[in-house]
Formats: sequence, structure tokens, C-alpha cells
Amino acid sequence: MTAGDKGAPPSGRATPRRRGTDTWAAALADLVVPLECAGCGRARHRWCPGCAATLAGPPLVVRTRADLRVPAWALARHAGPPARAVSAYKDRGRSDLARPFGTALAAAIDRLREAGEIAEAGERPTVLVPAPASARARRRRGFDHVRDIVDVLAADLAGSLPTGPVVVAPLLEVRGRVRDASGLGARARADNLSGRIRRRPAGTVLRASPGAPDTVAALLATPATVLFVDDVVTTGATAAECVAVLAAGGLPVTAVLAVTAA
Repeated sequence: MTAGDKGAPPSGRATPRRRGTDTWAAALADLVVPLECAGCGRARHRWCPGCAATLAGPPLVVRTRADLRVPAWALARHAGPPARAVSAYKDRGRSDLARPFGTALAAAIDRLREAGEIAEAGERPTVLVPAPASARARRRRGFDHVRDIVDVLAADLAGSLPTGPVVVAPLLEVRGRVRDASGLGARARADNLSGRIRRRPAGTVLRASPGAPDTVAALLATPATVLFVDDVVTTGATAAECVAVLAAGGLPVTAVLAVTAA
């Protein structure tokens, strides 16, 4: 239970506490794992309001060196607080940031719907395809970082009004060994991924809200708004390869959506 939560035993009486216990416990926790904003370092905030605002504006159109063949948007440029937060999320164990990232992406989708860039909720299912991570990257991080963002995004979309069918479709995987893409140019990134992004088997489990297609076969037979979701778009090589693999498998992508774009 965190500070600010209220609780009582079955009798309804408040649980007795020693004076200062909560403050002492919070201070000890802060010594072990300092609580600070992932974007600016502000104390006592995991993600402060000022940094949250950097992801709350209109989605940015992304122009990539790779030929995506579909529109792409990001919440912010990969600089300043957004870049520091994404780095903390991916590489410094800040898995708690999946929630604000997913919620901000849901708000961006609402804006894109209002602008007529993608179909309104309820017109057709919204299918969210997370960018795949290699098994090595998942082991190193201890979690599937884009999938966790997409799970939050899906829950927010399913709970919004007007609501509509939402599907989380982890249809892609990385096979074989790939290099760390940091520092690679557009051509090197494309070569690094060529032939290594594959579709998962037809029996892949989908996470679908009521009324949405819940098998790959049903999904392929249903007109849908398909969004490929990633944390960062740099050259666009990863997104382009994934979009091409999905299209070749019968699932054309509507757009690419990312937290940040370099």
C-alpha cells in the first residue's frame, strides 16, 4: 500500500500505526531505490507533470529514411525528458513507465481519430501489433518493453468512450542473432534485420476485447485499423521491415505509432 491509500481491518477500525512509521518507511525506500522523475530527475515523482506534458501534444508526423509506405506518428522527438524516460524504461529498469507511455499513446490515437487520420472507434477493430524484441533483449531487461506499453494502451482504448473492439496481436518475432542497433545507420539497420523478422505461427494467442476477432484466422478476415507500435522510431528500418512482413502475411498496416522519433 502506498502513501495516500486508505485501508481498514474487517472491524472498520483504523489500523494503529506508530507515529512516523510511514515517513520512515518512505525514506528508507528512497535510499534503496531513489524515487525521481525519469525525465528530469525531480525528486518524489516517477514521471512529473511537466515531463508528462511533453508527451501530451498533437502527435508528430514522422519522416523516416526507410520507406515505410504508411503514415507514422510519434508523441515527441527523441530528445530531452522523453528521450531520457525511454532510455530509463528500456535500460535502467523503469518498467513503471509503461503506464504513462501507454496512456499517452491512447490519447494520441483519440486525437488521430478526431482528425480523421484513422477510423473512429467502433467502425472497425483496432489491432495493436507490438514491435518484437529479441529473446536476448527480453532476458536482459526482464520484460517485453513494447508489449507492456501496448497492454496498457489496449486497456485504455477498451475503457474509453466511445469504445470499440481492441486486439493485442503479438504477431512478430525476431529470429536469429541481431546486433545492437545503437549507432547503426539506415542501411546497416536494414541489413541487420533483413530476414530476421518473422510472423509467429497461426496459433498465436491474441488478447481481444469482447466483439473483436480472437484468432489469427478471424483477424485476417476482418477489416481493421492495424497500428504497429514501437518505443522509438529512428531510421524507420525496424518499422519498415515489420510492416512489410505483416503485409506479406495478409495484414496491411494502417499506421506506425511510437513514443518518440529521432
